[in-house]
Amino acid sequence: AGKMIDFRWNEIKNKFPNTELDTHIIMPNHLHGIITVGAPLVGARVGDAHAGDIRESKPVGTRAGTRPAPTIGHIVGAYKSMTTVDYIRQAKNNAFPLFDGRLWQRNYYEHIILDADELERTRKYIADNPANWASDIENPLLRTLKG
Repeated sequence: AGKMIDFRWNEIKNKFPNTELDTHIIMPNHLHGIITVGAPLVGARVGDAHAGDIRESKPVGTRAGTRPAPTIGHIVGAYKSMTTVDYIRQAKNNAFPLFDGRLWQRNYYEHIILDADELERTRKYIADNPANWASDIENPLLRTLKG
């Protein structure tokens, strides 16, 4: 399932060509990632991704007949939909376990990264996340042990 989730993450840039993907990590029950929508910050280094400081981004899709840039909400919604359909298909083939209710939580956390220092801190947080899993309150094993 994690490989499918990762594959679909990398498909975001194909479904939404006006996006860039930066670092991400797939955790046992959630994921972290950085997505840029539209133009990167003015003066950003090539390869730097930002979550979209709209005060300094160039407007996208403003010509007649063009669609506006997708919002993070559109992207996350499409991602959750694609992965849920894939997961259900695999579960029906007995490749993945069945689940009750929703595969994904209803909402998500988003944050606008405003500068290069914050981008580096966020990248580090994402990279370090697996090392913190043993003490994460969302870790089902930890909750069972504390039970």
